[in-house]
Amino acid sequence: MIRPENLPESHRKLSILRNAEPGFTTYYTGENAEDLAHLRSCSVLLKSGFGHLAPEGVNVVETPRPQVAFYRLSKGFEEDYLPFHCLEQKSGAWIHPDAQIHASASIGPGCVIGPCRIGASVKVGPNCTIYAKSDISDGVEISGGSVIGASGMMWAWDGKDKVFLSQLGSVRIEAECNIGSNVTIVRGSANEETVIGNGSCIAHGSMIGHGCQIGPQNHLANSVALGGSVSSGAGCFFGSGSVVSPSKTLTNEVVLGAGAVLTSSATRSGVYLGLPAKWKSELSERMSGIPKWKG
Repeated sequence: MIRPENLPESHRKLSILRNAEPGFTTYYTGENAEDLAHLRSCSVLLKSGFGHLAPEGVNVVETPRPQVAFYRLSKGFEEDYLPFHCLEQKSGAWIHPDAQIHASASIGPGCVIGPCRIGASVKVGPNCTIYAKSDISDGVEISGGSVIGASGMMWAWDGKDKVFLSQLGSVRIEAECNIGSNVTIVRGSANEETVIGNGSCIAHGSMIGHGCQIGPQNHLANSVALGGSVSSGAGCFFGSGSVVSPSKTLTNEVVLGAGAVLTSSATRSGVYLGLPAKWKSELSERMSGIPKWKG
């Protein structure tokens, strides 16, 4: 088993592949050297017999299942994102002493707040949970029961059991966003960040996977589900109950109809409908409730 102490001392930080910089350890399960060309002075876990794919100067660790090995390795880097033993009760909420909360912010009763940052004029409704490494910018509103910075359910099969990834990333909610009730926003994995762009709205019951990059002025209607690492441009609209598969990209001003399931990237602005969702038409100026992005 690969352990943190088996790695070079200078490489004892974990990274997803695309973010891997000098001093980090990442993994790759493919067989294309071009996917590794950006790596410099780091460590990479590769399938046995594929060490030759790595660029010169990269420390290679060969293993039969690189993803499983990386997930197991993450256990040695686990952090407590909500250390209950440190929380202090204040005005009906439980708050970590290292939480940076602006004096103008309001925190509802029953909230549990880890060591995060909450900006000016933020309103957090009752019974919300905000984990460590969450950065909530000025003017954000979060309705009751929502969870910011939750750990995702990322696992790999080792042949007998599920091996879960310890998620070590963060969440950033930019200014003037409105988060509905019972919304879950998962933090990034490894050194990944989940971002909700300026002025975006996420309605009740929606779920945002790890590492999603939601552009400015997006609107997610009720019960939208985004898989991990989804990326959207500016002014996108996600209809009620719509679903986007992991790692898919939406360009600016995409409208995903109610109940639609996007299984491939949306590279053209317009309306997408169906299962799987397909481009249907150009946007109409008469569409009510659709955010209009003026870049």
